[in-house]
Amino acid sequence: MNTPAGPSLVGLTVDNRYEITQRLAHGGMATVYRAVDTRLDREVALKILRPNMAEDPAVIEKFEAEAKNTAKINHPHVVNVYDQGVGTAGNGDVAFLAMEFIEGHTLREVMRAAGQMTVEETWNIALPIIRGVAAAHQVGLVHRDIKPENVLVSNDGDIKVADFGLARAASNHTGTGMALMGTVSYMSPELVTGEQADKRSDVYALGIVIFEMLTGQRPFSGESAVAIAVQHTNSRVPAPSTLVPGISAAVDDIVLHMTEPSPEDRPADATEVLILIQHLLENPEAAEELAHQENANDATQVFDDVATTAFGTAERTDDSSEPHQPPPPPQPNVTVLPPSVTAEASPMGAMDHYHRPAVEQQPVTSSQVRDFGNKKQHESVRAFAPIRTSRAAIYTLLIIMAAAATVLFGNWAGSAIMRLLLG
Repeated sequence: MNTPAGPSLVGLTVDNRYEITQRLAHGGMATVYRAVDTRLDREVALKILRPNMAEDPAVIEKFEAEAKNTAKINHPHVVNVYDQGVGTAGNGDVAFLAMEFIEGHTLREVMRAAGQMTVEETWNIALPIIRGVAAAHQVGLVHRDIKPENVLVSNDGDIKVADFGLARAASNHTGTGMALMGTVSYMSPELVTGEQADKRSDVYALGIVIFEMLTGQRPFSGESAVAIAVQHTNSRVPAPSTLVPGISAAVDDIVLHMTEPSPEDRPADATEVLILIQHLLENPEAAEELAHQENANDATQVFDDVATTAFGTAERTDDSSEPHQPPPPPQPNVTVLPPSVTAEASPMGAMDHYHRPAVEQQPVTSSQVRDFGNKKQHESVRAFAPIRTSRAAIYTLLIIMAAAATVLFGNWAGSAIMRLLLG
């Protein structure tokens, strides 16, 4: 595929429709331009793939599929996708994506200007981002490249997530590693090791973004992308309060829960993250109290002590006749969950429903006359007249016996019986 010469496409028209007026940003995978849709007379953000990526048919195929999926998301915190395709630009062709144009700044620019943010400022920005990602998760779409550069903040204060699916389109390209060098700071351990990305990978990246807003710095740094990637796989993200004293333990727990090294230990998706944060905001005292409870090691020790004590040999500390009460069950280690899902409340409720209610015994027989409707009730067997034995009947029976004796024992037996009968 031929691409126009020169570092910029400003002044050209793409696909005979989009007039490029300004170059906005340039990244490892694409360049973003400000353009005018001449058909609908509106401004759009036009993303043009890099020439070396646009020449890969596999990248174009995935790019088109992900653009269609992104267009299905209708949410105020997700940048709308208007158009996608391969069109002419000058003397060549380009692969482009036409999106909603946001007049404002990226979250990266906002963070640079603000430095370290307060917890309230962080939630004001993070919650709209998480809601937008949750909307994508609900339709089965994974972002794969969440970072401050892909979050747009308008001059009116609207916050929108952009670039859904672009990272997946680039994953087939041989130069993907170079393209993602700038985003390795937000990559989950499973992505670093080459495993499949899912919704929990987005949750990890969201946790890193929240950490950076709270502390003003990223959790890991290094001289190369490889050095940072190794830290994602071998180290834990520190609690924000270790860098900024005063951040509550409940906020620490949310960030640590989102950035667990193992995907199985993280929230399942962005919707679950919203539930946790909502519980913290609505019940700050309860969340803080839960965050300060004993950790899982203490709970394990309690069970170890009970398990290693022989039954009936434990010494009692009182002389009361009350039976010995076992120690209370430990609380789960996830300290930011709502109280309804902690060990204090039995998930199955009261166990009384296992006792069957007493059933009143019914008599085996009943004196009540059954109603047969139109059917005729059963009648008793008729009394047949007794059979009267006669002389002829006796003779007939004896003749039959004589015939049988002749067959079985010969003529002499049959003749003897006949002489007896005839006298």
